[in-house]
Amino acid sequence: MTTLSKREQELLQLLREDARKSVTDLAKELGVSRPTLQNMMKKLEEVAISRYTVELRPTFANAPIRAYVLLNREPRRSAEILDVIMKFPTVRYVCTITGEFDVIVELEAGQYEDLEAILHGIELIDGVVRTQTYMVLSENFSQKDLPFLPASVGQPVGR
Repeated sequence: MTTLSKREQELLQLLREDARKSVTDLAKELGVSRPTLQNMMKKLEEVAISRYTVELRPTFANAPIRAYVLLNREPRRSAEILDVIMKFPTVRYVCTITGEFDVIVELEAGQYEDLEAILHGIELIDGVVRTQTYMVLSENFSQKDLPFLPASVGQPVGR
């Protein structure tokens, strides 16, 4: 595991708050030169940042319908089932979990009919034993794309 310096962690936090800031502005905020900041960014992109993305406001008219599907599967088909689920273009997140269910799937759909078709498709996968679906009504807080920063554990940050 790669350890980030305090400055790199500060840069990562600044990018989490606003990834659109210019390199010049970020360098000024951190008190480093532009080339130093570019080297820091390169390191972060190699070890911590997987992508830059646009996050739509949940209230945006074209925001997708989001749902979480919990499922149980036959153990002998575990890998096959995950492979099929990950090929659905609307699937955003798949994790194996502990507890009553084996897998949690986050998916998005443009319309309820699309969501129903996706859910039906998952139910028809050979080896899927049981599903339970939860639809998201509103998003109150999200940091799921942020990396774990040990220095901030147990300490709230200003909001």
